[in-house]
This record gives sequence, structure tokens and C-alpha cells, in this order.
Amino acid sequence: MADDAVKLRGQQGATLPRVRSISRAVAILRAFSQAHPHRALNEIVRETGLDAGTTRRILVTLRDEGLVFQDPSTGLYSASAGLLELARAVPESLTLINLVDDRLHQLAKDTQTTIYLSTVDRDVALCQACHNGGQAIEVRWWAVGEIRTFDRGTGPRVLLAHMPEAERERILSGPLKLDPGEEKALRAEIARAREKGFIVKHDEIVEGISAMAVPLLDDHGRLLGAISSGGLTPNYVGAAQVDHLEKMQTAVADMRNAVRGLAI
Repeated sequence: MADDAVKLRGQQGATLPRVRSISRAVAILRAFSQAHPHRALNEIVRETGLDAGTTRRILVTLRDEGLVFQDPSTGLYSASAGLLELARAVPESLTLINLVDDRLHQLAKDTQTTIYLSTVDRDVALCQACHNGGQAIEVRWWAVGEIRTFDRGTGPRVLLAHMPEAERERILSGPLKLDPGEEKALRAEIARAREKGFIVKHDEIVEGISAMAVPLLDDHGRLLGAISSGGLTPNYVGAAQVDHLEKMQTAVADMRNAVRGLAI
């Protein structure tokens, strides 16, 4: 399996050296955002950590290639419509599931648990993908296409914890229909999930089965989905829990790289 992983990394170019000038240009383009569409040179320098001379040369090149616009009256830079032309070339097949499904499958094998990808679908959590890692006991709590309320399971709770505050409050005060005690307990639970970056539950589905979930966020901290796992409780306690969490966080970092530029 290790040799296969090395071979795959080689086929995907993971072992090749990176072109530094391109990495710098991409960093400059990523300095523009919906919150900061217009940037002065010194702002871009501060955002990217590049020196002013290098930043200006790259900006001028990007401007001449039609990917960056410079306002002649203010000198401010912004992303140009040329990027929209590139965006139109992105295949429709590059959906969230297609971009991360292979990594989900590998995570299931690495952890020997059942791995789920879930997303927010209006007032409920929707299971988008499910992979069994090959363990003797497969957790079949959630099938692809099924929905769950946000107070059931680790994935739905993580989605609730990391969605925009206004949306979270709307769901807590309305669709869930919780009594005051249940709402208070759920609020405390999702607050801990936001603080720690993950959630673990034992025996919620059936005795002896535990689950863990972490959020999948984009580079701007926006929620794309939740990655959750289910398996035998010994995988989720003590040192095994630490190892399991590290594997999930590593997988999520890989997925975040894979989904860069995905429209949400």
C-alpha cells in the first residue's frame, strides 16, 4: 500500500519542485476577496509577505495578461474580468463530492472506520458520500441521500456549529423544535465543537460505537461540509483518538487544497 501511495503521488506531481513565481502570483490573486476587492500595493505586500518590488512586477504582469485591473485614478488593484473567462473553463463535473471523494475513500481505509461527507441542505443535514474502510463492523447509520436534523450525529452538529451565526440561530430557534433543556445542551456542545475544531460522541447510535466529525472549510473560513467517521469505540479514546483526529485533520487539509476556487 505504501508503494502504491508513493507511485500515485509521483503520477500526480507531488514530488516535483514548485515554480516559485507562479506560487507568488497565485498568492497575489488570493489577496483579493469579496471583502477586499480593491487593494493598494502595500496592502498586497502585507497580505502575501512578498517584497514590494516582486509584488509590483507580478501585478504588472498579471495586469498585462488581463487577470488584474489597476484603476488609473486611484492606483488600486483588483481582480479582472479575465479571471471570469478562466472560470468558465472549469468543468461542471468539478463538484465538491468529485473533488474530495478519493480522499474520503482513503481516509476510510486509513482509519478503518466508516467515513461520511455531509452538507447543509436548508434546514437539515444531507449525507453526500459514505465509504467503509473495510472493518468487520460497518456503521450504516446514514445512507447517501438521507437527511438528519442538526441535533443528531456528529456531522450534523459540526455543520450547525460552523454555519453563519444568523442561520444557526434561525435553526436553533425554529426547525429543531427543542425544549429549553435540550437547546441549552446543544448550544454548549456546538460551542465546544467550534472551540476545539472537532466533536466526539460515544454510544449515541448504539452501545460500543463512537463517532467523530471535523468541519471542511474553505480558505476564507466558509463552511463547505462536515467530515465524520463512525466505528468501534476503542478507535475514539485515549491515544487512538488523538491519532484518529490527526488523520482526519490531515485529510481535511488535503481536501481544502483540492476544493480551492470551488463556488459555494
